[in-house]
Amino acid sequence: MSTIVKETLASRHQALSPWPAFYFLQSLLINYALGYPFSLLYAVVFASLMWVLWRHAPRVQKALIALCSLVAACYFPFGQAYGAPNFNTLLALHSTNMEESTEILTIFPWYHYVVGLFIFALGVVAVRRRASGPTAWKKWDTLGVLFFIAAYFIGPVQNAIHGFTFKMIDTGIPVLRFVRDVAVNNQEVMEEQANMAQLASMKDSWTVTAVKPKYHTYVVVIGESVRRDAVGAFGGHWNNTPFASQANGTFFLDYIAASGSTQKSLGLTLNRVVDGKPQYQNNVVTLANRAGFQTWWFSNQGQIGEYDTAIASIAKRADEVQFLKSGDFEADKNTRDDDLLKLTSQVLAKPRSQTQLIVLHLMGSHPSTCERSGGKYSEFVQSKETSCYLYSITSTDELLGKLYSQLVNAKESFSMVYFSDHGLTFRERGTESQYLAHDDLFKQNFQVPFMVLSSDDTRHRLIKARRSANDFLSFFSQWTGISAAQIKNSYPFMSEKKAGPVYVTNFKLQKVDYTKLATDIFDTRNR
Repeated sequence: MSTIVKETLASRHQALSPWPAFYFLQSLLINYALGYPFSLLYAVVFASLMWVLWRHAPRVQKALIALCSLVAACYFPFGQAYGAPNFNTLLALHSTNMEESTEILTIFPWYHYVVGLFIFALGVVAVRRRASGPTAWKKWDTLGVLFFIAAYFIGPVQNAIHGFTFKMIDTGIPVLRFVRDVAVNNQEVMEEQANMAQLASMKDSWTVTAVKPKYHTYVVVIGESVRRDAVGAFGGHWNNTPFASQANGTFFLDYIAASGSTQKSLGLTLNRVVDGKPQYQNNVVTLANRAGFQTWWFSNQGQIGEYDTAIASIAKRADEVQFLKSGDFEADKNTRDDDLLKLTSQVLAKPRSQTQLIVLHLMGSHPSTCERSGGKYSEFVQSKETSCYLYSITSTDELLGKLYSQLVNAKESFSMVYFSDHGLTFRERGTESQYLAHDDLFKQNFQVPFMVLSSDDTRHRLIKARRSANDFLSFFSQWTGISAAQIKNSYPFMSEKKAGPVYVTNFKLQKVDYTKLATDIFDTRNR
């Protein structure tokens, strides 16, 4: 009788134990922190695994919880902003310098860090739980293991049903999926960089057939992270671009970036692309060099090595190149875009017989914009970071105005192009913590300003026809008068002629129909 009573009390104690609920909450938070969609099923699956491990391998369970809790706690703010690991996030990890990394940490809401600390605290509680003695294997343990195995194969089986290859690594269980996504995407990034380094060190293969430049000086200004709907000159709600709004030139109201991040977007924009892959040796700089132009590249973005980013590999082909940031810790000072004007002033001060190509790469509106503005803004809009973002666009507009004056004072014919590499998406929308981050799900991630200002322009011209950054090389050829056998100009870029459908490259390196994307409207109401 006493034995029966003890077993009954033990079973009741196990049934009333708070630990199954604790593990479920922990699983829910860990899965969510890693950037994957909410799934009740996978939360139960991981909680079941932790419960079985606790009963029969508590040391293994504690090690697993400690590792998962630490990673989830650290990744939670990034997961909320950028989602689960993908090619773009791993590429950014490889190509972002210390300053940019520090700035990113300042834009996340404080309560995201609180949640991260809470996840870590739950991990500490779980690890400090005292293990009991050996436990007999029961049918519930068998069911838990079978449940985990069945859930593991849901992803691979679904892929097979939809016509894809059955792969064991394609599980949907978030913890395992996170490991797989990091490993696979990091391998793809390494392969891309190895390919880039190989091509970047090769001699270009341009076959130039004609060189008929209209202007003496050509300037390309590459902006950073500017949504077109935030720019007054392109229909934005705020009058934050006094120079561009009144300047004579050609303004494209429907220019679409190639991708949603700097390295990938500019890699597809400035290089010749064959079968979806950039040919890093054949780019706008090597084309200009081949045509006899004198080329200059001045950048306020980071350079970690000679060919370690897509942009650095292009820049290094210029006759003269200078990075205000070199990427190492000591050089990560908060340089300003205006510092680039000292370099252009030196170039333009000296008369030169050769046709010139000058490229400026700005930090522009890269998050966190308040870091560069010192927290200053002209008008408060929803949050401080959003307000600083609008102010950063005004700062870029002022730079363009000063650069335009430099070109006028040089007394040579010129043409200047400005465009942004990609747009951004709102996070924590409608709150005082609202900020903007990279994404690839919305039209606004690809809607960017594009304008051409030339010394002989006499009016402010608007072009409504849709244009794609995938056709930038065609534009560059028409603009500079450099014809090459590898560049086919199928339509006049600076016209209202339709150019066909536009596709963008998402963070999984997939081609996506731009028109099928959702919208992320800029709420203009001040709160």
